[in-house]
Amino acid sequence: MTSTRDVSLSNQPNRVSKVTTETDLTVAVATEIAKQLPVKEALAPPARQTGEVLQDIVKTVQLALAPIQLAGALQDRLRHFLDNSVRRVPEAHRITPPPQVLGPIIEAIRYEPEGTDIDAMFSELLSASMNEARIQDVHPAFASIIRSLSSDEAKLLKALAAGPIGLIFTQRLDYGRSLFERAVIEKLDLPDGLAHPENGHTSLTRLVQLGLISEQPVRAGDPIITDGKQTGLRTFSEYFLTPWGKQFMRAAAPVNDV
Repeated sequence: MTSTRDVSLSNQPNRVSKVTTETDLTVAVATEIAKQLPVKEALAPPARQTGEVLQDIVKTVQLALAPIQLAGALQDRLRHFLDNSVRRVPEAHRITPPPQVLGPIIEAIRYEPEGTDIDAMFSELLSASMNEARIQDVHPAFASIIRSLSSDEAKLLKALAAGPIGLIFTQRLDYGRSLFERAVIEKLDLPDGLAHPENGHTSLTRLVQLGLISEQPVRAGDPIITDGKQTGLRTFSEYFLTPWGKQFMRAAAPVNDV
């Protein structure tokens, strides 16, 4: 039998409450989202009464959050996260988020400190998933991608949304084997604020592997000449967002960052 006790996400004075069952958490999250229901949905045809709308949301959220339990310490975090995400969506555009997007986001923020670049991406993705004007850019894979990113990778994506990142590298020519040796980075235009700029190229390579960005030469390379003989090649290249990466950033980056 389902308990009828209060499952409000608000902290109560001198008592630590706990969401102990998946039903408690589902109702708690659904109630929080229902507070922000668009008027056009809540006042839909008579057959669609507010109670029915809430029941639909409960079912949707239950599918997404069935395996999740939250201790009292995370309840306030979840309440603020949901509130901030919903408030960014114009009231006339608000829709119920798909469970395959909402569930992974709620699970992921349990482990992400508030106020980070990754936290902002999760919040923006949730906003996009509740906005009928942006839902076309939302993909179920995006929550998992965000969860896999480092803070520096998030900063690099933000920089790439503003424009390409330049790369200059050189390669020594091995005449004996008639091939160019491994590339050596001469210049990489990394943005300021990276925690580990020495790993910048590795981070960019990983974003390439995720399909979010690509790298290609922007013009023909310059031969490196020593004593009248070519000894190497200098290549000028750029990293830029792929179409998949642009869609990801439209869905998961704060609007003023895209």
